[in-house]
Amino acid sequence: REMEEKVTLLNGPNKRPRSSTMNEAPIAVVTSRTSEVYVWGGGKSTPQKLDAIKSGCSARQVCAGNTHFAVVTVEKELYTWVNMQGGTKLHGQLGHGDRASYRQPKHVEKLQGKAIRQVSCGDDFTVCITDEGQVYAFGSDYYGCIGVDKAYGSEVLEPLQLDFFLTNPAEQVSCGDNHVAVLTRNREVYTWGCGEYGR
Repeated sequence: REMEEKVTLLNGPNKRPRSSTMNEAPIAVVTSRTSEVYVWGGGKSTPQKLDAIKSGCSARQVCAGNTHFAVVTVEKELYTWVNMQGGTKLHGQLGHGDRASYRQPKHVEKLQGKAIRQVSCGDDFTVCITDEGQVYAFGSDYYGCIGVDKAYGSEVLEPLQLDFFLTNPAEQVSCGDNHVAVLTRNREVYTWGCGEYGR
């Protein structure tokens, strides 16, 4: 913000004061794009710094599921990896096109060029949204959490765009173990997945 300050100046040889307005230059604010990610649990009682995300990337958002982790970087890229303590079978929830157990953060290359804003991890699936409000899901569709009525089989190994949100952009996503809730920009809430216990 610009601030105005009244300054009294002496005018010439007769030394009569006159009033003038001087604009102060705005002060620059510098913010750091560096952030660190720490993980703990599974036998580790103190936080351990995670150095595995490629050099130059900083985390913007993190999410922990039962079997996997996800990080959105400030560059709006998505990284996923498996929970090292989890011995369960993977169902594509990492989004890398296979069922491999990547134990270090790996960029989800199928989302290259998409500006990922937020990610949420379910038990064995993942849902993320882009800056444009588009929704992508991958992993197990056993409970219908991918949101396509099992049209692509029981496992979706790569990010699948949900056509429903093409005309109804999403604002926020949150995953439970076996269900999903999305808030749209129109302030509507949509849920899908396992409806047991009325969830």
